[in-house]
Amino acid sequence: CMMATMGYITPEVIGKLPGYLSPSVGLKFADIPNGLAAISKVPTAGWAQIAAYFGFVEFSGGFTDYKTGTPGDYGFKVLTSSDPAEKTKKLAAEIANGRLAMVA
Repeated sequence: CMMATMGYITPEVIGKLPGYLSPSVGLKFADIPNGLAAISKVPTAGWAQIAAYFGFVEFSGGFTDYKTGTPGDYGFKVLTSSDPAEKTKKLAAEIANGRLAMVA
């Protein structure tokens, strides 16, 4: 939700990218409106490229974690802990802060 809000506000405040979104159609970034109106303005090939990139990112790696260990555990213990009691305390605080952020 925050990313969507920033994606809506940023082009209005800072401006849009120079150049063409689709040179073959003659469509510039400046021609694309903000919000839901942009969906119909972006060519179908552009949406296909976005979907293909998301698919590549999702399926290009990380599957060995599910077979060999805990997914997302990269051995970086600053935010978590090796001590089970300390880890439980930190995870509970993270959940509480996340819930507070959703309410705010």
